[in-house]
Amino acid sequence: MMSNARKLAEVALNEVSDSIRSRRVMVLLALYMAGSAAATLLFISFLRNIEAQLMKSLGLPESANAGSVTRQLWKSEVFRGTVAHMVRDRELADRLLSIPPLGLFYGWLSATFSPLLVILTASVRISEEIWTGSARFVLFRCPRLTWVIGKTAGQAGQMLIALLLSACAAWVSAWLRLKAFDAGPTAWAMMLFAFKAWVYSLAFVGLAIGVSQIFSSPNVATAVGFITLFGMGVVHGIAAHARQPILKETAQTIELLLPGGHMMDAVWRFDLPHFISGCAFSIALGIFYLGLGYMFFSRRDM
Repeated sequence: MMSNARKLAEVALNEVSDSIRSRRVMVLLALYMAGSAAATLLFISFLRNIEAQLMKSLGLPESANAGSVTRQLWKSEVFRGTVAHMVRDRELADRLLSIPPLGLFYGWLSATFSPLLVILTASVRISEEIWTGSARFVLFRCPRLTWVIGKTAGQAGQMLIALLLSACAAWVSAWLRLKAFDAGPTAWAMMLFAFKAWVYSLAFVGLAIGVSQIFSSPNVATAVGFITLFGMGVVHGIAAHARQPILKETAQTIELLLPGGHMMDAVWRFDLPHFISGCAFSIALGIFYLGLGYMFFSRRDM
């Protein structure tokens, strides 16, 4: 048991070190940090334009402190009622509106785009070693299941680091551009959402590594990963917006087996029962997808 645990840890560490040597992890971190900073700056620019238009329509001078008008709007009863109608839960709306706007924006950004970047970076990790033939030398010394779990753990660790650093990049961008900026609460909210988005993304790490075990071509594995991700998005859209009851109920039932069906609990709800449920389903789905891939990989002739 200890031997397998040690091998698993070695595989996970080697996965990270190999990514560093190949500069893969540097590209991943650069993508997350640059994307997060750029999106935050765009959001701030959008806030500035909205505030300027609002002040102009009211016949008031434009505020010198960007973000101050948004802060007041955030506290208004009309806006709170609108958000409560959108999420269909007044208590949840009040909890979300207690978070600074940029913290909520980062939560949406990380939960929306982390699955995309997971598929981009993780779906080739096993298939490329099968493609080059290097896997057979590793598997001569390490059980297949241990190797697969270790590489999954390494990818999950890289994702956590990437999300935390992207939160830092978003916070620094906001700190440099906004005068009316709640630095402390925003930093806490961004770090919390980074962790929540990471837990949610574990389902997609399992999916990416699962796909990578099935196909020996890295390009095919990446393509199938993106097609699967797109299909999940279609099901989520039908479940949320379909007008036909039968179609809507069918999509909602299917979505229980997809990460998107549990994103609200994992990312946006803060009470312990919902959060634990969202985390449990995200992790369980990741294990499920990983296991499906291993069913093929365990029978593969290396």
